[in-house]
Amino acid sequence: MTMSILPSHTSFVFRERPTPVPGDLRLSWRFALNLLILNRSRSKRSSIARLYILNDGTRSFEDADLLSDILIGAAQKSEWRVKVEPALGRALDLMVAEGLLLWTTVSERLGVELTPSGLALAVDIFKDKDIMSIEKDRIEYLAPMLTEARVSDFLKVRSNDAVLDF
Repeated sequence: MTMSILPSHTSFVFRERPTPVPGDLRLSWRFALNLLILNRSRSKRSSIARLYILNDGTRSFEDADLLSDILIGAAQKSEWRVKVEPALGRALDLMVAEGLLLWTTVSERLGVELTPSGLALAVDIFKDKDIMSIEKDRIEYLAPMLTEARVSDFLKVRSNDAVLDF
């Protein structure tokens, strides 16, 4: 004779519950972050490589501190690891589809630039002091220092900060 673990009168109820999603995976957060970065970029445009670096550099205190140290010369460029994150690529595709960005070329690399509607939204986000205040402070500090020329330095192959020629 087999015994059931659950009595026969026990019923189950399944309820859908929200699944917590970290802020950096939320597309609305990504949209706002990219708009803020581009608004503080030269000519309101940036290469995709620069966006990847700044997205990483604004997500956490540790990454912001490391990127800042590298940009002011207090840390080696070899300490930074450029991360390719699919969520950023999807966000950029959707932002172009929504008419907030246009694909372009920046310093001979693929890039994006703000459209007039993207710029207007970026300005609105920037004006609201309650939205993304930590990220805004990081962008205000880091974005002007991370030029496209410096992005090229980040992308070179290095061994203990000596550039390798292949």
